Amino acid sequence: MLSEKQKELIERIGVFHEHKGMQPLVGRIMGLLLVHGNAEATFEEIVEELSVSKSAVSNALTFLQAKDRITYHTKPGDRKRYFSLRMKNWSEELEREMLEITKMKDVLDDVIQERDDSSCPEFRKCLVDFSDFLDFFKNEIPSLFKKFRSQKS
Repeated sequence: MLSEKQKELIERIGVFHEHKGMQPLVGRIMGLLLVHGNAEATFEEIVEELSVSKSAVSNALTFLQAKDRITYHTKPGDRKRYFSLRMKNWSEELEREMLEITKMKDVLDDVIQERDDSSCPEFRKCLVDFSDFLDFFKNEIPSLFKKFRSQKS
């Protein structure tokens, strides 16, 4: 049984992910798995704790598995699947996502090449600055993670 504080956290996490473009239930499942005492939950627990339909949970779990955000395991003598967040490689996943963002630079550079900005030089400058920042960011990402890992050692 979830406490009121845990329920509030689950909702906050759900809203956060919803603002990032995910379905609300996807974020709420991630929130549940974050606050759940065992850091895992069965399909039935997810349905019950979040008061949602089985089909909605099934779709959300399929999405999270396809995005490699969750995994599941079984226990000997138990036919249930226990879902949990993939947390062991969080830094590699975050680094990969951050590098993925920087791929926008190539598109921006093509846009900059294509535009006739004689009437909008300020807009062109913003595009160039954004492209330059993405290039800078891409070069800094590995050193950020290296520095973090060395501080943790």
